[in-house]
Amino acid sequence: MKIAVIADIHGNDLALEAVLADIAAQAIEEVVNLGDHLSGPLNAARTADILMARNFPSIRGNHDRWLVSMEPAHMGNSDSMAHAELQPHHLDWLRTLPATLVHRRELFLCHATPQDDLTYWLEDLTADGVVHMSGRQRIEGFAEGDRFPRHPLRPYPYSARCPACRWPVGHQSRQRRLSRL
Repeated sequence: MKIAVIADIHGNDLALEAVLADIAAQAIEEVVNLGDHLSGPLNAARTADILMARNFPSIRGNHDRWLVSMEPAHMGNSDSMAHAELQPHHLDWLRTLPATLVHRRELFLCHATPQDDLTYWLEDLTADGVVHMSGRQRIEGFAEGDRFPRHPLRPYPYSARCPACRWPVGHQSRQRRLSRL
C-alpha cells in the first residue's frame, strides 16, 4: 500500500488541492499530514476546511501549536494573519492534534524530531544562519535509545524510511525547501 506524506502546507489551499489531485491521480488511497497546516498569509480557513473534511491522520507542527497557545499580538506575521482568518472550530481542530502519532502501528509521525517540533532533524543550522544537511550519524541518532518510541511489536527502534535512499520519510520535501533558501 502506498501512503502519501504531506507537510508544511502553511495555508496554501491551492497548492494543497494540486497535491491532493496528484495523489488521487496516482491512486494513492492513504495520506498522513505532518503539520504546520494553516499559518501563512494565503487562505488559512479554506485550507483548514479542506483538511478537516478529509480527516487525514494528522499531527501538529510548531506553527499549529503557536496558533492555539499564543496571543495574536505575540505571534509572527504569518501566524497572526492566519489566526485572524480562522474560526473557533478551526482552532478547536488544531487543539485536538497530537504532537506525534503512530499510524497503523508502524509509521511514526512527527513534525521535526520526536522530542521537539523546533529542532531540525535532517539539517544543521550554523550560528551564522547557514543550513546544511546533517550527517547520517546525527539523523539516525534521533532513532536510538529512549529518544524515539519503540514499535510495540519490534524490539528495535523503527522509523519510516524512504525506499530509494533509506533516509527518514519526508527528506525530499525538506531538501526542496532548502534549495530555495
